[in-house]
Amino acid sequence: HNKFSGPIPLELGSLTQLRHLYLHDNMLTNAPSNHELSSLTSFTNCRLLEDADLLRNLLNGILLASVGNLTTTLWRLLLSSNLIE
Repeated sequence: HNKFSGPIPLELGSLTQLRHLYLHDNMLTNAPSNHELSSLTSFTNCRLLEDADLLRNLLNGILLASVGNLTTTLWRLLLSSNLIE
């Protein structure tokens, strides 16, 4: 628990060497006017990303099929206990 709140910064997508992202158990959201989880698609530049844990946040909206294009190295994407459609 880090007690982070608010939208996931799109700038995280510019961390090209990012391998593991653990942001579970916070109060992170997507952008208020965005019903799509664009914060996830911003991670397409993180070509080395292997593990992304966003469990138990306040993410809501639509998970687009393009999330499948994140990276070929991603082996785990945890999104349960959010409000994702």
